[in-house]
Amino acid sequence: MERDNTKIRELIKKQLLEIITENEEAELAERKVHYSEGEYDFMLIEVLGQLEGQLPNDSLDEWTPDYEEIQRRGEEIRQRSKRKQYSMLGYAATLALFIGATVLYFFSSRQKKDVMLHLDSQCLNVGAKEEIPIAESSCLLLAADSSWIRIEQGTFGEIVRLGELAISRTKEGLLRIERKQRAQHDVPAGRTSLDIYTGPRQQCVVELEDGTQIRLNAQSRLSYPIVKRDSTIVYIHGEAYVNAKRRSRNAPLIIGTEKGELIARHADFLVRSDTSMMKTILNDGTLHVYAYHLKKERSIICPGDFVFVGAKKLGKNQHVQDTMGYVANLDFEDARMWTRKIRVYKDIPLYVFVDEMSRWEGFVIKKWDCIPKNKHISVSICYQSGKEDVYAAIRQAGILLHEKEGMISFCPEDKRDRVAMRLSDSRSRAFK
Repeated sequence: MERDNTKIRELIKKQLLEIITENEEAELAERKVHYSEGEYDFMLIEVLGQLEGQLPNDSLDEWTPDYEEIQRRGEEIRQRSKRKQYSMLGYAATLALFIGATVLYFFSSRQKKDVMLHLDSQCLNVGAKEEIPIAESSCLLLAADSSWIRIEQGTFGEIVRLGELAISRTKEGLLRIERKQRAQHDVPAGRTSLDIYTGPRQQCVVELEDGTQIRLNAQSRLSYPIVKRDSTIVYIHGEAYVNAKRRSRNAPLIIGTEKGELIARHADFLVRSDTSMMKTILNDGTLHVYAYHLKKERSIICPGDFVFVGAKKLGKNQHVQDTMGYVANLDFEDARMWTRKIRVYKDIPLYVFVDEMSRWEGFVIKKWDCIPKNKHISVSICYQSGKEDVYAAIRQAGILLHEKEGMISFCPEDKRDRVAMRLSDSRSRAFK
């Protein structure tokens, strides 16, 4: 089955409205294997925007669905199908078709269409799914006197205390937060939380006092309350993988963001948040997603369930309002590619690649709207590679860019500089 962007967007729309039939659900699963997680995610966001009144007039314009009833009935169907899925012959046939299509996709058609640029010479003999070692965890920690403590690979033992909290780093590289009530230390006025930051090319694995482990991606922040509360409450800005499957407390874990909260007892999931959006994808367990402005909650229970909360401009006056969207069966392993030593991206939108690499490498984009929307990239890149390897991958995809003092531009007004840079590069190669 060939790629058909129009058809898959139509199926995504029906899935978002939860009016998709079983046959259409199977067709969507079959078509989805022809797209990367990032590319599918990008189409999802486009469809979400369209569902906010931006579609051309059609027969559905006057229809207002009963979303609560749709959600209730949809959850009943999904729960029933989850219990029966391994005993149903039809599901087995669909699964066999899915696996066959995936094998054909990766080992046949992709080899003919895509040229994979390998930039992983610094990661030779590394397994395809090997994670960045915990021993390499590093971060910045805000101390009691408001000075910064740099935590690096050679940092071990107890680092600092804030009130009842004691922060230490194990020999394995785990940043551990413990509560020691008998040894309280003064807390500066106005300080209510322990704040952990990661910079470019940094990841940090933090273990909370209840056993939850959180891997922070680059350029992210974790805030942990100094005063003990009934529930474990953590604030995250940026990107993180949360593994709460071995928690020692029954009280819920609450992950706070600017747009809402994620509530779980025993689950593992990804979260990404900033001032404009919050998105999460579940791997295992049960996760409750609550949107502050919408005052709406969505529970997800199946691996690959995805929920997005973000601001959209609606109506003629372009009024900004939060919306919530849901999609099933996304690829969790593709979504957590940033945790690996070797990141393999196959035919993903250039926008998605630049977004992920700019977070890791720390370069700034002059105007995101200038990134070509119709360009894709295939590359295998080592986490220890530098910015120049990222720029080389973008040029290999046929896109010129302009770089100056850590800022990247794809804008037409910088065309002269980009052409000059290309000529300079070609002359340099001629002399080598």
